[in-house]
Amino acid sequence: MTVQREVHARGTQVVDRVFDIIDAFIHVGPELSVTDVSRRVGLKYSTAHRLLEAMARRGILDRDPETRRYRIGLQLRQVALASIGQVDLLDHARPFLEELTKATGETSHLAVFDDGMALYVDKVESQRMLSRPSHVGRRLPTYCTGVGKAMLASLPAEVVDAVLSGDLQQFTANTITDPARLRAEMATIRQQGYAVDNEEIEEGLVCVAAAIRDRDGRVIAGISIGGPASRVRKRGVEIVAREVTQSARAIEVVVGWPEGRSEKGGANSDPRKSDPAGVR
Repeated sequence: MTVQREVHARGTQVVDRVFDIIDAFIHVGPELSVTDVSRRVGLKYSTAHRLLEAMARRGILDRDPETRRYRIGLQLRQVALASIGQVDLLDHARPFLEELTKATGETSHLAVFDDGMALYVDKVESQRMLSRPSHVGRRLPTYCTGVGKAMLASLPAEVVDAVLSGDLQQFTANTITDPARLRAEMATIRQQGYAVDNEEIEEGLVCVAAAIRDRDGRVIAGISIGGPASRVRKRGVEIVAREVTQSARAIEVVVGWPEGRSEKGGANSDPRKSDPAGVR
């Protein structure tokens, strides 16, 4: 093998390893140590450490100086948003996520619709204990997550048809897998302006979510808070929903839809939405 071919082969191998590492964060957990990555990807500890440090220097990963664990960085989140034309969304939404977590005491999420799934692109962690199935970079089904249902309810009918005709997996006893029931819930979400994940993706976890629209009234993302069912219900789902929808409206104004929503926050308040999803 010539020197040029050897260099090319090594470069390709490094790229493969970097993507293997990213895949580990998506499928294993939001925060990983060098040892975690070494075992998952099948690398020597020194090689894993070198690659992780290089990725951290470029902003692909963040490194917690206290725990020495790594997590998905801002640069990679921006890449995800750039693929759907929403690079600025992180900057616009982050302060509102922080305020939402402060107000509710629960973890807040920002997600975008990605090929029928909810792709989590940012979150602000609660200081309280939370059993959570989501982390930045993970994709979860839209039909059984709060933020997924909030987005899905106001997307075009053909998008809803594609999701509901797919494999609707039963995650918990509360997961709705009947397309007719899901269509009815989409109508309720549009009317009330928010969605609730009632322990549908994980037992004991309740999420309340609202969609975010751009200047043209198109759904571009969703935000949610998630916490233990007992805590969220004690605070009151409707109270939490008001806080979430207010944050969604505030983000919409920043991203260029000054009309906002009606008092309820429903999608039907936008006169440009002449064909709401799921309506036959």
